Amino acid sequence: MVRSGKTATPKIGIWYDEAAGDIHLSLAGQGLSTVNDRPDSKRGNPHLFNKLARILREQGKPHPPIAGE
Repeated sequence: MVRSGKTATPKIGIWYDEAAGDIHLSLAGQGLSTVNDRPDSKRGNPHLFNKLARILREQGKPHPPIAGE
């Protein structure tokens, strides 16, 4: 695989906040952000939310239900 040299690999921590219904992201040196599954929300990104939920599930962490499963 040829790499272009354009890819960054930051350390990212993620966890599910069940009360808020959000997945929180901790980005090294950048602080916190959130994503949810509501397309009408400023933080809404259902596709990314499900990808992150799968990662949490695969690592045995609390996670939201995954759409389509």
